[in-house]
Amino acid sequence: MSTENKGKNAKKKPFKWTKELVRLALNDGWTQADIAKECRTQQSIVSAWKKGSKKGHEEQLKPLLDLYGYKLRRNTFRVYWSFNTKTGEKTFYRVEGKVILSQAFYDARRDKHGKMIKKVPQLKLVVHHQGKNNFRVVVQSRIKFTHKNEELESSVEDAVWSSRVNEVINSAELINFIDDYALKTLHDYPSDANTLPFVIRQTLLNHGVPVDGIVEYPAVW
Repeated sequence: MSTENKGKNAKKKPFKWTKELVRLALNDGWTQADIAKECRTQQSIVSAWKKGSKKGHEEQLKPLLDLYGYKLRRNTFRVYWSFNTKTGEKTFYRVEGKVILSQAFYDARRDKHGKMIKKVPQLKLVVHHQGKNNFRVVVQSRIKFTHKNEELESSVEDAVWSSRVNEVINSAELINFIDDYALKTLHDYPSDANTLPFVIRQTLLNHGVPVDGIVEYPAVW
């Protein structure tokens, strides 16, 4: 198959953010009839888009994407940074895509009698879905001042994490990445190490992403 044909087929795939895109237009004063006319479809289809029961494709939604695509991207990104407390070096990142998983791992602080005082998050994983079968993992660690042995505090939760943004991977590679992280990094968090492989598979399935190695028991409607 030629590259051109692949591009055409890609534009025919269901656009994941159809519902959000349509709502942006409606909130801007469009009617369902207006959207149907511009997208060359029926108002009943637009109504299904609004409800989320159906999805349009990129070519069909192009009039809306041209106007509101930037807002859609703006609404589905997060800002991260890496902060070296020894050198003061800072790097900032902007990562697009819906966050499908945000999992923190906590250190249970106890007093001299063994009673837990508080749980302090030390590590965190964030997974962005960046369209089609593309995922990006952000690996985070709590920023600490080593000379004080204190964690950075902030009213903005995202500001207390130093982040490493990984390359784009597919769903199978994502599962392998998470399984490996649980095995090699979460030694001090045994409950999380054992449950994280379940959590990532459940998350993918809940977002409509096929997962290999799942024993299926389908219902008959």
